[in-house]
Amino acid sequence: MRLLILHLASVFGGAERTTSNLLTHLDRGLVGHITLASTAALRPFLPDRYDTFIDTGPHLPRGWFTNTSDLMADSRVAGSLMREAAPDVVLGMMHYSAALAVFGARLARLPARTVGSFRGPVFEHMRHYERGLRRRAFLRFAVGSTARLADRMIVPSQGTADELHRHFLGPAKRTVVIPNGIDRAEAASLAAEPVVGLETLDPGLPLLCVAARLSPEKDVGLLLEAFRQIQGSCPAALAVVGDGPQRAELEGRVADWGLNDRVVFLGHRDNVYPYLRRADLYVHTCKFEGFGYTMLEAMCCGTPVVATDCPYGPREVIGDDRYGVLVPPEDPGALASGILSLLRDPERLARLSEQGMARAEQLSTARMAERYGAVFDGLMSSENLTG
Repeated sequence: MRLLILHLASVFGGAERTTSNLLTHLDRGLVGHITLASTAALRPFLPDRYDTFIDTGPHLPRGWFTNTSDLMADSRVAGSLMREAAPDVVLGMMHYSAALAVFGARLARLPARTVGSFRGPVFEHMRHYERGLRRRAFLRFAVGSTARLADRMIVPSQGTADELHRHFLGPAKRTVVIPNGIDRAEAASLAAEPVVGLETLDPGLPLLCVAARLSPEKDVGLLLEAFRQIQGSCPAALAVVGDGPQRAELEGRVADWGLNDRVVFLGHRDNVYPYLRRADLYVHTCKFEGFGYTMLEAMCCGTPVVATDCPYGPREVIGDDRYGVLVPPEDPGALASGILSLLRDPERLARLSEQGMARAEQLSTARMAERYGAVFDGLMSSENLTG
């Protein structure tokens, strides 16, 4: 089987981690040839386990939907790239790449099977950040058409699958839920590297950690407010790993509150695992989330997780408080209470540490890649396209 992976991205995050894990763990007895079509910026972060690389930068500069004309133009370019690669199966990672894979194959009249992999809840994104009836109608058309025309859709959580069906009429029978996976051996090796940058924090305080892009949808400001609230009753320290457009604003809040000695902004780190391992508690805040990969990374390190119960990933990853603690979203008081309840209960922290590692064992990269491979293999038989 010849597989083409189309992934238009310029930064490395959870979706890019999934592509990396697929490249590493796909059964090469099943997938004999892999073409990776991606940006040159992403290439250094991905394992060199493909046979052909296509730099999409000069041809496909957009990574998100602008308008119908641009979508059709980019789809024609994608179709030309696919014709050159001659794949049996095309996997489009994330919404725009999936649309180009599906529309491109149709416009070019290629026999390749198409698989779209939506990594997050696009309706929630639209609800928070897209304005105007015309704009939302265009996105509904583009996303819905992609889901209906693709031979298969893969999503990381059942909540994302339900959203796709409910708001975009994506066929439930052709939508497959495959949770993200993690490699525990790799994570353990990376976590053993030195921790640098926490020297200004009091080592006697419990350490909280968050690793996220500092942008509105990640809602790190919610964590800062909850962190401020707990200082009077349970002093703690906080490591913020990540960068983004809100960094200066968030740093300003911490300075205004007089908490510079309790919080460090570490910026982007290629390896977040040492900080996750060092933390006593990982805090995940987000307005919406398809999965929430950093929660799984923290659990793999034995670090308990408290997360906001946003749509849709956290509830499925940590299992209704079985593998972590869920609190209502956009409620700093509830988040502060959730953090305090764990910091004051060492036995529960230890129990969640063990259960989180067990959850990471369940969600292995090998199992994830095997399920992707099964989808690709099934599509090679025409009778499997009737569902």
